[in-house]
Order: sequence, then C-alpha cells, then structure tokens
Amino acid sequence: MKKIYYLVLTVLSIAVLSWVLPWLYNLCLPVRQPDPFVSYPPVNDKFIVSMPSDDRKGEREIFEADPFTGEKGSTYTWEERDSLLPEVFIGQLSAKGQMPDSIKGVEITMQVIRRNSWVFSSNPRDLNRSVPTVYPLMESLPVRFKFEDPEVVMTLDDGLKIINIESNDIDETKTKRFAKMFDEKGFTFPAKEAIANITTRKGYDNGYLIIDWADNLYHLKMQANRPSMAKIELPDSVIPQHVFIMENVDRMLYGLISDKKNNLYAIAHDDDYTISKLPGIKFDPETEKMAIVKGLFSWNVKLSKDDDVKWVALNSDDYSVLGVYDFHHDTPVSRIIEGWIFPFTTYFTTNNDLHVYPRVGNFSWNAFLLNFVLAVLVFFVAKGKNIKCTIGKSVVTLIFGIFAFIPLIILKRAH
Repeated sequence: MKKIYYLVLTVLSIAVLSWVLPWLYNLCLPVRQPDPFVSYPPVNDKFIVSMPSDDRKGEREIFEADPFTGEKGSTYTWEERDSLLPEVFIGQLSAKGQMPDSIKGVEITMQVIRRNSWVFSSNPRDLNRSVPTVYPLMESLPVRFKFEDPEVVMTLDDGLKIINIESNDIDETKTKRFAKMFDEKGFTFPAKEAIANITTRKGYDNGYLIIDWADNLYHLKMQANRPSMAKIELPDSVIPQHVFIMENVDRMLYGLISDKKNNLYAIAHDDDYTISKLPGIKFDPETEKMAIVKGLFSWNVKLSKDDDVKWVALNSDDYSVLGVYDFHHDTPVSRIIEGWIFPFTTYFTTNNDLHVYPRVGNFSWNAFLLNFVLAVLVFFVAKGKNIKCTIGKSVVTLIFGIFAFIPLIILKRAH
C-alpha cells in the first residue's frame, strides 16, 4: 500500500511540476518584444518601419524599407513619420494644421479618410472553438430603419428550421419559405460554416455567408421576413475553407474567403459577387493571425505566426502587390535557456483555440544533458538496499528531468 501511495504521489508531482515550473519561469522573465509598426505610405511608396524600444516607451528607430527587398533606407523622426502617414496619424496632423489638402491628386479630408478606411482582424481562437449550430437571423430591412435584436434563429443540420426565440417553437411559415429557397438554390445540408455579424450597432446588414456540405458558397439575408439568397459562383480551383463577413463603411465587400490552399479572396459588393484573389498572401486562419488596415490608397495586410510576421501592401483599386516586408523575432535568451532546463511542458490553453485541457509539447532534446546529471544525483542520493528501485528512479529522472528529480528527492527525505 505504501509503495502504491509513493508511486501515485510521484506521478502526480511530475504532472503538476511540468505545468507549474515552466509557467513560473515564463512569468518571472520578460516576454518577447511587440511587433514593429509597419505601414505603407502613399507619399513615398516605401514601407515605414517603427521598431519598438526596449522599455516600450515609444519607438527605438524609424526607417523606410524597400517594398520588395526589405533593404533599410533613410531614418526618420516621429514628426517626419507622421507626415508620411497622414491616413494613420490624421489626428496629430490635423491638430497641428499639417494635414495635406491632397495626395496623388485626391482631395484629403477627415470625411474622405473615414469613408474609405476600415480595420479587419482574424484570430485562430475565433475559429478553433465549439459553437452552437443555431444561427440568429436579423431583419436586414427593419421597418423603422433601426436594427433590432433577432427574434428567430435557424438550424442548418439535417434540414432547415426557423425557431422563434421567445417561445422556442418552430415558425412553420418562415421555415417553409426559407426551406423552399434553399431547395431552389441547390443547398446541400448540413452547413459546414455560417458566418454573420449579429449586432445592432452597424450601418447595414450583409446577412450570412454559408458554406454547404458540397463546398458551395451562399449569401443569405432576411428581408421583410422573407429570404433573399444567392449562390456565389466560385472559380473551379477554389474550395472554400472559411468565410469572413464584412460590413465596412465603404460597402466595397461582402467578405473574404480562405480556401484549402491557403489563398485569400475578396467578394465584391456587387450584383455578380465578383471574386478577386488577393495576390502575395498565403493565410491559414486556423493557425495564423491576420490584420487588415484599409486606407484610401492601399491595404496593409499583416500575417503573424509564431516568431514570423509578414506585411503585404495591396493597391486598393486592383489589389496588385505594392510591397512585402518580412520580420522575424530573434529567439529570446530565456527561451533558449528554458530548452536546456525543461524536457517538455504541460499546458492547458494556447493562443490558437479556446479549449481548456491538458496538452504536452515544447519537447527539447537539449534538456537531456541536465536530465543525465540529475539522474546520476538521484542514483547516489536515493541509493539503498533495493538496487532495482534505485535504477528505476534514475531512469525516471533521465526521462522527466527536473520534474521527477524534485519529488524523488523530497519523498526520499520524507521517507
């Protein structure tokens, strides 16, 4: 009985320490520096890179970079940087009376910039999560021109059902209307993904973008309590993986599509749902972060994964590539040392999803040097009459390293 107790306590200690020790280590040491601020100005057609300072109180260095080679060019002061990026720093320039009247022949005012600017972001945590397959339906043409909270939801599993939220009863009339429309458009159940922006705080409603079981893409809205549905014709080579609905102030797009080849496409807000491939971009939304800052003249697309960050500047009119800038974070010394101390780590959450469960990762062969030293110490400290038991403890320490060394030494002394 005592041996079983000793074994269970050792196993539990290893499991807990493999989580707590790396967590404490990273908590006590400084984290990685933030990404630099990179933007593509319409003034000089070169990237402006603002490197963060070590104390995070401003920028350490501001310089221009060649849009294709990334070669470093002239350096700038904060004031010079602001004047090169009037769309970004419009507040500062306006307050100082330094806002240009026009850029490239286009009149520049606060209203023009606001009408042609928006920000979009995608995070793997938003996709890698469990969500109910019940989809609220907003009225896209409200009687009083003010959006109200949805009164019905739809299900897209084995078939379509419209359910009243208040009574939880099936709305037979709407169900028949919508089911007929889905059947006429050739929708294949169940839906793989249905994305909408359910909020009353917006200027207009674009409804849902839906991927059916046959990888067809549909656009659905409820207008005057009746369905409005269109099948979006995709290029033959495009198999949609994820869709992103957009309701930006410029009303240029219905949304974005990422396909199974990690290409990204824009869906134009026109009657034909024109599909345009965004060149120079490879994006896996399940593992990478993406942020798009759209301006009057260009899109600044930022792609982030682990220590690698990439910016792609696209022309706002035809989506042609204006430039690419790559940045790689140097591996912190603390992370290198961590790999020599811990053979692996246990963790419960990641930046890529919202699930909480024990996971084992960050395996490092470098830590086996320390494991060997600790295993030798355990052999001599725990040496007793039972040589097999002593060898067993050493082998466990060789495998689990410091996570096993601590409880074996403590339990030995307690024993």
